[in-house]
Amino acid sequence: MAHIDRAFVSAALMWLMLGMFLGLYIDLTHSTQFVSLHTTMLLHGFVILTIYGALYRLWPAMKEAGLAKVQLWFAILATFGQVVGAYQSVTTGGTNEMLVMVSSVMASLGGLLMGWLFWTKSGETAWHAPVHKAA
Repeated sequence: MAHIDRAFVSAALMWLMLGMFLGLYIDLTHSTQFVSLHTTMLLHGFVILTIYGALYRLWPAMKEAGLAKVQLWFAILATFGQVVGAYQSVTTGGTNEMLVMVSSVMASLGGLLMGWLFWTKSGETAWHAPVHKAA
């Protein structure tokens, strides 16, 4: 997937905007009820997805692996599930334990896939321009 890095960063920026608007709401209303949701949006949504996008950008050989698209969807769906679980926890006092468990497993699998792709594909990227020896 040629633009997987852009897909990750685009999703991350969406979570950043949502998290920032929620942070503004928290500040304006002086309500701390949504702090855990705000944190989930920014940490799981923005930070982790941005790091994944940066890794794909820095080591482009990882994009070519068939597992890259699987890793993308695991990470994005896991983030969504974790945010929904945090929202349910904040608004109802309880969570859909199955949703949170599945999302956490998907997040873990996404992280493991990223590690696998990095260790197996990152060495295929040439970092340096060819060195020309003086004649």
